[in-house]
Amino acid sequence: MITAMEQAKRRLRQSAVDAVAGTHGMVAIVEDDPHVSRALGMWLKLHGLHATHHTSGESLMQAIQTENGRLTLCIGIGHPVTFPLVGAILDVNLPGMSGIELAHVLRGLSPGLPLAIITALREEDRARYGAPPQGILCLKKPFDLDALEDALFPLLHPTFHETAQCA
Repeated sequence: MITAMEQAKRRLRQSAVDAVAGTHGMVAIVEDDPHVSRALGMWLKLHGLHATHHTSGESLMQAIQTENGRLTLCIGIGHPVTFPLVGAILDVNLPGMSGIELAHVLRGLSPGLPLAIITALREEDRARYGAPPQGILCLKKPFDLDALEDALFPLLHPTFHETAQCA
């Protein structure tokens, strides 16, 4: 049984985390290269977004929960905190579940979740992973950050009321 004091501490901790994450929630970066992951996190921060980093699709899926019909990320050990999942950047070639498989799973859980897939693979090598879900852009590393911005348009431009379509 959780005491009133423990509930108050949890609410206070969650309020502090909410203030840090802002109203945008978190973007999951699933990339096994720490340099690329860190660079993407810094780029998101420049756009006022916060990132959580995962080296595999399985790691992200373990952190995802559904609350009131929305995807959330549960982060931390002991006193975990919850953030809305508002988008994801997925590498194709990951240990375990591929980024393409993960994109299909995420699209099934949240059809409107902004996703971008990134890869260093040549087209013929990437093809063995299958096709990404319709409407999700697959960017070849090194990619133009403008193309990534297009893929994540709803996150980066929340006041714009049109739906961005990726090619």
